[in-house]
Amino acid sequence: MGEGERGGTLPSGGVDASVPAHGARAAGEPATRREPGDARTLRPRSQLIRQTRLVVAALTLPILAAMLWFAIPRGSWPRVIIAALFILALYLAAVALLRGVSIRLERDGLIERGFFVHQNRVPAKRVATALIVDIYRGATTETTRQLFLLDTLGEPLLRMRGEFWSNDDIDAVATAFGAPVQRLDDPITADRLRSEMPELIYWFERWPWAGRLAVAGTIALFTLVLIALMSPASLVIA
Repeated sequence: MGEGERGGTLPSGGVDASVPAHGARAAGEPATRREPGDARTLRPRSQLIRQTRLVVAALTLPILAAMLWFAIPRGSWPRVIIAALFILALYLAAVALLRGVSIRLERDGLIERGFFVHQNRVPAKRVATALIVDIYRGATTETTRQLFLLDTLGEPLLRMRGEFWSNDDIDAVATAFGAPVQRLDDPITADRLRSEMPELIYWFERWPWAGRLAVAGTIALFTLVLIALMSPASLVIA
C-alpha cells in the first residue's frame, strides 16, 4: 500500500496486480501454488437448497391449497393440479441447476460451473490479483464477503459472493494460485461498490431499476403462464 493512501477510495479503473488498490491491504504472503493432483471441488452453501424449498413452499402451497379447495366443488380441480405440476417442474429444474454449480480448483487453473453458465475456465496464469471486499447487508452492520479474481488489466475473471459461498471457500480460491491477495481495510456499502467499481458487478447491480423491471417482467410472465394453464380453453373437462 502506498504511503498516504490508507483509508482511500476504491480504484475507479483496473487494479494493478503489482500495486495494492486504494484502501486495500495485502492479506499476508501469497500462498504456495497447488501441487499436482491436489484438485478440489467447491460447492455453494448446503442450506441454499433448504432455504429455496422453504421459500417456494411458503409462497405456493397456501395459494394452491386455497385454489384447490374452491375448485373441487366446481369440477375445475384438474387445472389447479396442472398449475401445481408446472410450478413443481420449475422448482426441480432450478434445484438441478443449483446442484450443478461448482468451482473446481486444479493445478493449472479453475473451472467454474455457474447457474446459467455451463463452464468458465480460468487459467492460473491469467489470475493477477485476488480482491476481497466485505459488503454491508442493507442498513445493518452485518457484512458479506465477496471475492473478485482479476487479470492484469483489472478485468474480472471470477466472482464469489458470500451469500452462496462460505468464507473458507472464498479464501481457498483467493490463495489457490499464488496471486497477490488484496483486502479493503473496512467494509463498504453496495452503493459505494456500484459507484466506484461498476466494472466488477452485474448489469442489474449497476442499474437497480433495470433489475427491478426484469424481476417484475418475469413475475408477470409467470403469472400469465399460470392463467393460461388454468384457463378453461386449455383443458377440456368432461
